Amino acid sequence: MNWTIYLSGEIHTNWREQIKQGTDKLDLSIIYTSAVTNHAASDAAGDHLGPEDNHFWRDH
Repeated sequence: MNWTIYLSGEIHTNWREQIKQGTDKLDLSIIYTSAVTNHAASDAAGDHLGPEDNHFWRDH
C-alpha cells in the first residue's frame, strides 16, 4: 500500500528533502506532493491575473 502525503508549509528550507531521505531509509511506500517550492515561481503564481499595485501580496 502506498501513502500519498502533501508536504505544505514554508519553502525556504530543505525540510521536505530531510523527511524524504528519512522515510527512504525506512523503505516506506510514500508518494510525496507539495506546494511550488521554487520561490520565484511561487511569487509569480498570480502574474497572469494582471499587474499588482501592492507588492506586499507578491510574497504573502
